[in-house]
Amino acid sequence: MDSLSPHFEYPMLSLQNSAYRIDEDRIVITVERISNHRDIDNLSGTLQLQLCGVRQETFGASETHVLASTTLGELQGQHGLIDCHYDLLFQSPPEGIWQLVLQLSEWNGTEYLICDSADFTVPYHANPPHFSVDTEEVVEAALEPTVEPVLESTVEPVAEPVTHVKKNATGGVDGYLAINKSKVETLLSIKGVPKKTLEKLVKERPFSSDKAVLNIKGVGPVMLQRIVTGLITTKHKKQ
Repeated sequence: MDSLSPHFEYPMLSLQNSAYRIDEDRIVITVERISNHRDIDNLSGTLQLQLCGVRQETFGASETHVLASTTLGELQGQHGLIDCHYDLLFQSPPEGIWQLVLQLSEWNGTEYLICDSADFTVPYHANPPHFSVDTEEVVEAALEPTVEPVLESTVEPVAEPVTHVKKNATGGVDGYLAINKSKVETLLSIKGVPKKTLEKLVKERPFSSDKAVLNIKGVGPVMLQRIVTGLITTKHKKQ
């Protein structure tokens, strides 16, 4: 494999015109072109694309978090990947203001080495951890007033939906089981979840795990919890 030379004005493996769009726990990264500028008989090592969040600390130190990542395979010399779109899981960094950087790396047999990178000028503002929790609580609170008149009579049956669904190791409900066992009309009536997402869940059932549910586009950990909460709330209304 050809070695990278610092004397070239452009990297031997390069990114051109990249952008991203974040939707809750998913991110779509687009790159106009990923190129291998080496000789045509060259075959690159396995390529990796990573979106990183970088925050400058005091005394010149910096903190870096990998927010999304995917492998691209090998790329022949004098060839490129055009109009690339990658729909990936997004892991938000800790609270604060972050500089986002898209990095293209190549496996050299021992580790991934960065070949090219693209800095995004607009900083990313990560919300504090309690922000998403408050949002979730507001959604649940908006549903609860409809059952307040019978709150006393339903205090004991609160755990009833859980008794029909297998609990996980932490004592919570496995979301995929709740989704598998729910009626179609119950799933489609959940408030605060896009209709298209609910229709996808109905179409793709049954699921084998929560991870399988999280692979559905538009469904992240927060959205899955919202769906399970909606199912339990809907069952209480019908009792």
